[in-house]
Amino acid sequence: MSAHRAGRPFFARMVRILAVPIIVFWAILAVCTNTFVPQVERVAEELAGPLVPHYAPSQVAMLQIGQKFQESTSTSMTMLVLEADHPLAEADHQYYDDLVRRLRADTAHVQYVMDTWGRPITAAGAQSLDGKSAYVLLRLAGDIGQIQANDSVNAVRDIVAKDSPPQGLKVYVSGAAPLAADTVNIANSSLNNITIVTIFLIIFMLLLVYRSITTLLVPLFGVLVLMLAAKGVIATLGHFGYIELSSFAVNMVVSLTLGAGTDYGIFLLGRYHEARLNGETREDAYYSAYRGVSHVIIGSGLTIAGACFCLSFARLNYFHTMGPAVAISMVLTITGALTLVPALLSLGSLFGLFDPKRTVKARLYRRIGTSVVRWPKPILVAAVTIVSLGAVFVPTYRVSYDDRAYQPTDAPANQGFQAAERHFPQSKLFSEMLMIESDHDMRNSADFISLDRAAKALMRLPGVAMVQSITRPMGRALEHASLPYLFTTQGSGNGMQLPFVRQSNSNTDQQAQIMAHTITVLQKMITLTQKLADEMHDTVVTMEDMQQVTDQMNSEVANLDDFMRPLRNYFYWEPHCFDIPACWAFRSLFDMLDSVDSLAGDIKDAVASLEVVDKLLPQMVSQLKIMADDMQGLQALIVNTYGPSNIQADNTDQTFDDMINVGNDFDTARSDDFFYIPREAFDNEDIKTGMELMMSPDGKAARLIVTHEGNAMGQEGIDHVEQFPDAIKVALKETSLAGAKIYIGGSGSNNRDIQEYAKSDLLIAAIAAFVLIFLIMMFITRSLVAALVIPGTVAFSFAGAFGLSVLIWQHLIGLPLHWLILPLTFIILVAVGSDYNLLLIARLKEEVHAGINTGLVRALGSTGGVVTSAGLVFAFTMLAMLSSDLRTIGQVGSTVCIGLLLDTLIVRSFIVPCLVRLLGPWFWWPTFIRQRPLPPRLRARSTPVDPVTTPV
Repeated sequence: MSAHRAGRPFFARMVRILAVPIIVFWAILAVCTNTFVPQVERVAEELAGPLVPHYAPSQVAMLQIGQKFQESTSTSMTMLVLEADHPLAEADHQYYDDLVRRLRADTAHVQYVMDTWGRPITAAGAQSLDGKSAYVLLRLAGDIGQIQANDSVNAVRDIVAKDSPPQGLKVYVSGAAPLAADTVNIANSSLNNITIVTIFLIIFMLLLVYRSITTLLVPLFGVLVLMLAAKGVIATLGHFGYIELSSFAVNMVVSLTLGAGTDYGIFLLGRYHEARLNGETREDAYYSAYRGVSHVIIGSGLTIAGACFCLSFARLNYFHTMGPAVAISMVLTITGALTLVPALLSLGSLFGLFDPKRTVKARLYRRIGTSVVRWPKPILVAAVTIVSLGAVFVPTYRVSYDDRAYQPTDAPANQGFQAAERHFPQSKLFSEMLMIESDHDMRNSADFISLDRAAKALMRLPGVAMVQSITRPMGRALEHASLPYLFTTQGSGNGMQLPFVRQSNSNTDQQAQIMAHTITVLQKMITLTQKLADEMHDTVVTMEDMQQVTDQMNSEVANLDDFMRPLRNYFYWEPHCFDIPACWAFRSLFDMLDSVDSLAGDIKDAVASLEVVDKLLPQMVSQLKIMADDMQGLQALIVNTYGPSNIQADNTDQTFDDMINVGNDFDTARSDDFFYIPREAFDNEDIKTGMELMMSPDGKAARLIVTHEGNAMGQEGIDHVEQFPDAIKVALKETSLAGAKIYIGGSGSNNRDIQEYAKSDLLIAAIAAFVLIFLIMMFITRSLVAALVIPGTVAFSFAGAFGLSVLIWQHLIGLPLHWLILPLTFIILVAVGSDYNLLLIARLKEEVHAGINTGLVRALGSTGGVVTSAGLVFAFTMLAMLSSDLRTIGQVGSTVCIGLLLDTLIVRSFIVPCLVRLLGPWFWWPTFIRQRPLPPRLRARSTPVDPVTTPV
């Protein structure tokens, strides 16, 4: 070790002089920021931001859908699940209707209610097959994760709890927004548990290390004040809008502040004890300790602060809210470690409170150092093998995005998911919502064909259990909406006419029979008429002869009348002729002679008429014969028509049956081929209701709801969603909707964005952190190689730690690691793990004047116990996060704990020393370090001074 007397740096002297004011200042800062400003948990709730940024495709989709459908201006979606121990009855429906009415009345929190169960056309799609469960989709005010969304979730739960449901019915508030709200609530409620468990673990570990209650007061009191101050300061900054906060960030702030603050206290107290054991006075030991670890504390703290601050470049809320908060808390921790803790040490050392109670033996770590110097390669291989045993499990890592698995099973949202899974497919509450937006009104038969084409393309993808759209509102092919069934309805019309056709055929047959009878009668009439014509001709001949006789007779009577006229006059002149019989007899005779003339005229007229009839009757007979021939032809036509018509009726009957069977078969098969809705169907009330739910008010956008097959919250859900855009584009290619915009939102698409952003965030933060850590290490060590080795070995140890965490959580416990574990623990472990290597390398540089090998043994011997104690304390501090009810926090803590144990016990103790030994002077390049110490006679001439690490 250096033999010259330690100097007294200005800053260390000021801290010692102002010890009491410094302690008072930190105490006042902790008290004031936690008294006059809302507690950090409440501030974190108020500042909670959306889990995924608004510009993410999934969030853009949800916002666009809400805007186009005039439903919502946020991304929060909630599912109300109704579960009964009996098939849902009328009373349950009435309760549901009243609940929907009350939800719609709360416009401040509920922006939209998709009442599918209350509509006949969509009710089947919202009710389970066993009839015991149903659900309703709500869109709430506020984005998922924000305080407004959480308040909306609470408001919905209050509405549900206000009125008791019917006997046997339970109502659960579940879905993405309630799940996020429960995550925040559980994280906040578990923070006090984590803090208490951490403090007890720190006390326990410090008692094991120091075996003295008074000695542990320095790091314990200091770290408690620093924790309160850090919480108060970030709460103040968050409350006044200077930084963003989240519940997860607060948990990390508490754990890292307690762990790092305790470590720095152990570093300082360990160096103080070392100086006291080397015979220095309490005051000199204070300055030696301050000078020996201050640069390590600064470098370590800045490493953690800088690495975590790089998370502020991330896009995911979990990360970028943690960056500034942790960075600020670490800066406060550094400041406190360089002011408050030394002030406590200085003040207590005046009374001898913190002197070592026992001699610290460095024999174990000196032996380790000696072994490393002698056998660096075998030890390096063995150490690398141990770490690699954990790293071999990294390829088996299976990421999980299912936040349900990381909450208690009795969490309110989880109860809803469990109820849904008892009746619905596994991912029913994690459906995807898609929107196809066109530049024209799609409420027509042609565009409906294209929309159904898109729905069919989605339905036929692997991993899709159900697709609901305007063309399939119940999640299956719309009944009676196919061309075969349309033809069936047309055939049905023909079938309805078939009885009339058969009756007409029967009438035709009767007509043919009547016609045959008529022809027979007509033929008889022709015969009779012919006889009548013949008789009439004979009659005419006779009448003509009679006419001649009457004409002759008339002529002779005229002659007689002329001769008897005088006598006749006498009879007509006699006034009493009527009384004289002879007179009246002759008078009557003369009257009879006058009638002969009339008779002759009448016979002449009759003969003329009979001659006309005689001429007409032959013509009538001729026409009747023509009529008979025509009626026989008509009869033949009727008979010919009846036969084919009857056969056609039989064929129509068979064809109608076939058409009915085809339509029924298509309905029974639920085939979605040949979809078609006729134009008149758009006036149907059910179709109008479906369009209200599934199409935007202007008709230019259509909504599709896709239910996953399997777990939508895992990688398979992401794989499913990645197929959707191409499937829809191909389906709409060269259709009436070609070029339409496609938006996809929901659980799978949200997780896809998280996956992409997590990868890019990790890459950005890792590169920035590595560069920052490299620069800090290079500044402190003055070595390019050392600055590369330190973060490199820590990254290697992370691989082993992460693999062991995969083994424990995924393979043994059966719970895959949450998606944020990898990026978050990587940044933390790379930053925190560098601290212990930095302390070793800094101490090695102080001892390297004795030669690399000797300096290595001395550095390991002097820092081994301190670093091991600090590493164990920090590791178990992070392990205390297992006490959180949120398993995500426990996974972060356990993974960091494993990494710190590997880094403390394997990497810092064996791998880094072996690399130092094997690289030799090259480890310090470009600084020139001799492999062996200078000879005594030359040592006085060469006294290199390192302004950073060499005592002054």
